[in-house]
Amino acid sequence: MTGAYLAALLVSAAGVLAIDLRWRLLLGARRSPFGTRPRVLGVVGAGAALLLVWDVVAIRAGFYGRGLGDALVGVEVAPHLPIEEIVFVVFLAYVTLVVAAGMLRWLGRRRDQWPDGRDAS
Repeated sequence: MTGAYLAALLVSAAGVLAIDLRWRLLLGARRSPFGTRPRVLGVVGAGAALLLVWDVVAIRAGFYGRGLGDALVGVEVAPHLPIEEIVFVVFLAYVTLVVAAGMLRWLGRRRDQWPDGRDAS
């Protein structure tokens, strides 16, 4: 089924965003442990850029290439780099920060406070 992988990534990202907003971890918070919303978006962008550079280096070195799965849309941004890979690395960077913020919140032992005592809302 064409586009199933991209759809699964987008649905998963929507779920992580809902968790983020509900628990006010990153984008839902005025100030997260990683800073303000623009800074959080910058960290996600930097993480995604690093992973994409890693992908391009691995592709050029011949370690892997685009698969032949029917679940892909079929659009390549560069040779052997499907659009789904870009969506995936952005999702991976975002979900990593959400998990880290959630763990910091959990370590704070209170739903509404970060470990350093700052209010999370």
